[in-house]
Amino acid sequence: MFDLFLAPEIAGGAAPAIVSSEAEELPRAVHRMISAAMNTQDPVQLDAVTRSAKIAYPQHAEEIDAIVEDLKLPVEPLRIQPVVVPAPQPARFERVDFWEDRNGEISLSAAETKGNSDTLFLGLQGKLNLKRRSQIHRLETYANMAEANGIDSQNNWGASYQLDTLWTDAYFGYVRGSFARDDFAGFKTDAFAGVGAGAYLIQGAAMTLRSEFGPGYRFLDIAKKDGTAGSIGVYGAAEFDWLIDEDWTLELDTKVNFSGPTSTVHPTLRMNTDVSDHVQAGLSYDVRYESNPPLKSESLDRILRFNVKYKY
Repeated sequence: MFDLFLAPEIAGGAAPAIVSSEAEELPRAVHRMISAAMNTQDPVQLDAVTRSAKIAYPQHAEEIDAIVEDLKLPVEPLRIQPVVVPAPQPARFERVDFWEDRNGEISLSAAETKGNSDTLFLGLQGKLNLKRRSQIHRLETYANMAEANGIDSQNNWGASYQLDTLWTDAYFGYVRGSFARDDFAGFKTDAFAGVGAGAYLIQGAAMTLRSEFGPGYRFLDIAKKDGTAGSIGVYGAAEFDWLIDEDWTLELDTKVNFSGPTSTVHPTLRMNTDVSDHVQAGLSYDVRYESNPPLKSESLDRILRFNVKYKY
């Protein structure tokens, strides 16, 4: 029988190829059989398949055992970061405020005495600054009233509007208009309109200095007199703010108006301390000098007062 298998090779004159059982690799079919038996989760069937494989390939007994042990190891699930797809949200557009920056203050001062002399004083001052792109709108108002023994001793009020146009971070041009009335100083009407340029000379976290200067026209209507007076003048102003510490601030605002009918110099010094986030209390000293006051009025007015200020 064996000779029949060898006959074709011998007849062809070639020697038969003899393969050593030790050099033969373990077929992949054995892997599949062991894996299939493992998936049945039947230990008896797995043991039968393993023994059969070792009988068929005794030289690979250790490799077969290694295959079985490897298949018995628990498989750790593949950890993939989940892809979270959020639900679609409606588009939200940030509301654009017409004014980029708004700030202002209201200052109130009052005093009353009773007894040998009955006096009453009320003072009100307000500021509002509105910034829109490269322009700043500045509005100021004030009013003062004093009464002694039932007779008015002071009565004045006024307002001003100024539009600043920023050229750079430090320089700007402005257009200004103001109107005031002071019966006791002799001016029924004191109006001014002008243009000019200004600069921020100091811009620090604790200290700022702003100045402006330019020509304009001043119109005066003198009380108890017929006729008016007006002439070209020069206006200038400086605002100095100093944050002394986290509670105390010092302010010095000075306005000057040189013109033909009369020249005015008006400095105001304020010292304030914080009471809360928006409320300040302090003292102010207000000086107003007129070079040529009408109706023989005093050239110099001075007011020392205690103020309560609300800032926003």
